Amino acid sequence: MGAPVKVDPVMRRDAAYFLAGPALLCLLIAALFHLHPWPVALQAQAENFSWLITGWWLAVGVIAIALSSRISCPPAPPLSDGPGWRRVVVWGLGIGLIQGLEGVAKTATPMFGARYEALDRAAGFTWGNVGLPWSIPHYFHASVLSECFFRFGVIVIPVWLLSTLLLKGRFQGVLFWTFAALGALIEPFEQTVLIKHMTFAGMTAVDIEGSIEGILWQLIYAWTFRRFGWPAPILARFGWYLVYRVFAGYFFRPGSTMYPGPH
Repeated sequence: MGAPVKVDPVMRRDAAYFLAGPALLCLLIAALFHLHPWPVALQAQAENFSWLITGWWLAVGVIAIALSSRISCPPAPPLSDGPGWRRVVVWGLGIGLIQGLEGVAKTATPMFGARYEALDRAAGFTWGNVGLPWSIPHYFHASVLSECFFRFGVIVIPVWLLSTLLLKGRFQGVLFWTFAALGALIEPFEQTVLIKHMTFAGMTAVDIEGSIEGILWQLIYAWTFRRFGWPAPILARFGWYLVYRVFAGYFFRPGSTMYPGPH
């Protein structure tokens, strides 16, 4: 086994930035939901605001983020590094906005939109997107907790355990992309099989394309993490949610599953 973990200033700074920023906001949003619950399409979405689930994933997140610099992911820039933060925001948020715009364009195309609507209704949904103003805190909370699982928990902790403790720092790049690829499969599988109750045999060309695209976007999020550090994938996911979940639904016909609910 490797030497005991020594907490260096970079690890402390990353943990402090996460706790004082995204984690604190998530706790405040969870408190707001407990005081004033807003309508959500899935019971699981309401359960995500429980103190247990929110606290668990924030704990996983802060541990993984503190360790991320040990697996060759860049730390968050110091607060005094304006150009560094602009680079993180432009790339992270920009990629999410592009993903959102591409998703809206596809959903507005009858070939894709009709299939998405049919799958939603077959799964029992009449709406999916939370309405303003609650959608902004709702999807920020979702962005942070999702990345604590899909990126930070799935990638950092196993890579650090295997590479640092067992392999003496070797093969970090290979291990990173191995777990990034495994993690990229989880969310598309969850959306397709667990939420929309599809079987692989029943998938159409549109469904297969959507699953492959979802996996590719997950890998792009992993690349932003590897290239710009932990704030980037959170910003990317939030940018996607802002376009696709928060605002775009109001440009679809009322009554469609894209139009913010409840209805």
